[in-house]
Amino acid sequence: MVLLIYNLFMFVAQATSGGEGPPPPSQNRPPQLPIDDNIWILIAVGVLFGIYIIYRRNRSTSKAA
Repeated sequence: MVLLIYNLFMFVAQATSGGEGPPPPSQNRPPQLPIDDNIWILIAVGVLFGIYIIYRRNRSTSKAA
């Protein structure tokens, strides 16, 4: 019952404050960092991490046998 009252209160609070619209964009935004320029680095790191995980899993199963 308390949870229902809490949820109703939060819903009403959000509904009344939602009419203001989004805030204006900030002028001091952090610089945008594009990932398209160096996507090959992300792919290489992913492949190396996958190889590491497979190696570690193989090593742990071979020790158990």
